[in-house]
Amino acid sequence: MQTAWEFSEDRLEFRAANDRMLNVLATLLAIFRRKFSQLNDQRIRSAMTHFESQIIAASELLGTISSTPSTDDAAVDVYLERLSRALSRAVLSPANIECEIFSDHGWLPVSVCEHLGFIIVELVLNASKYAFANRSNRVVRIEMTQSGRHWLCTVSDNGIGMNGADRGMGLNIVDLLVRTLKGRLIIRSGAPGTCVGVILPDQSMPRGD
Repeated sequence: MQTAWEFSEDRLEFRAANDRMLNVLATLLAIFRRKFSQLNDQRIRSAMTHFESQIIAASELLGTISSTPSTDDAAVDVYLERLSRALSRAVLSPANIECEIFSDHGWLPVSVCEHLGFIIVELVLNASKYAFANRSNRVVRIEMTQSGRHWLCTVSDNGIGMNGADRGMGLNIVDLLVRTLKGRLIIRSGAPGTCVGVILPDQSMPRGD
């Protein structure tokens, strides 16, 4: 069982990594603006505006993962709603993918929410890159449901499914994060699409209102 001290250290490491990525994106945006701001071609300027908005949306997404309250617990449904909006702006809407979300109300330790945030982002990125091929009706669904003393987080899509042997870097990252939470990873994939579930153990349960 992971102690509160270990979770606190993990949270600091996550936030430090997020801060570094935010600094990288801010630097790239500043360089981009400096290099191209003097160009007058309208088509280039339009492309610049679109690219800037994507960098800003990516920065907002990274910020949202760790934008949890300073208290020990966070409202699960509120956190996932903010995260899904940021994912839609940064990843899904530009790829013409619809985002659906459902979450039971409850509370989880902030550190657990932040780990889940990274897991969800990684799974959504995988779906956006590999799930849909030439399909036009594209949907990613994020669910967080409570059953007894357990929570189940699922990210599913209506895509083409994946090869059972096709386990890339993204799923390896997810597996590592799930093990950090002492959770269990479940993957179901086929013609209707792919569904990846994370079952959280008892020590990650909501602490109540």
